[in-house]
Amino acid sequence: MRVTRAMLGIAMVGAAMMFAGCGESAASEGELGPQQSAAAPGLMLTDGQILGVLLVANAGEVMLGKMGQAHATDPTARDFNARMVTMHTEVIQRLEQLAQAQGIAPAESPVSQHLQMTAQKTVDVLGAAVQSPTFDLSTMDAQVAAHAGTAMLGDALLAPQVQNPALKQELMAIRKTVQNHLQEASNIQVTLYNAYNTQQP
Repeated sequence: MRVTRAMLGIAMVGAAMMFAGCGESAASEGELGPQQSAAAPGLMLTDGQILGVLLVANAGEVMLGKMGQAHATDPTARDFNARMVTMHTEVIQRLEQLAQAQGIAPAESPVSQHLQMTAQKTVDVLGAAVQSPTFDLSTMDAQVAAHAGTAMLGDALLAPQVQNPALKQELMAIRKTVQNHLQEASNIQVTLYNAYNTQQP
């Protein structure tokens, strides 16, 4: 368990440290605890780059959700991950429609590149641990960390810089959705953690 969870912590902590992710994880023994804000002071993003960050963040959630949907054994964790695939795919579709309607071309940035790399590393770590008895818990750890990181990134970096009114409105809607997902994921995480502890000698 400790090896798998440590690997997951390494995969997720880069985003948490760089972009002020503060996923308080009761199940990770402090690996993914609050980090000091380091959201690249002075980093300026265009609306196109902000759109790119949102697309990548939601694509990462779809990747993570597909992994949990396919391999989680706990019905609650599996259902949550399945809904993350559906809901974050819908967000991507809305963002793509907004980009076309507003004439905003998605653009890469150091932020989106880092998020994409971190999401892939996390999925790779989870993929190597699908047979682990703590896979469900590790998946929910990752969901909590990802949603907390996205929320903090939006608050600290994206919201203060977005210019286009339609994109700002969508960003605020995404922020509310992410908060709801974070709360739900945290509840599932704690339940799984408690259940795992009661099974230990």
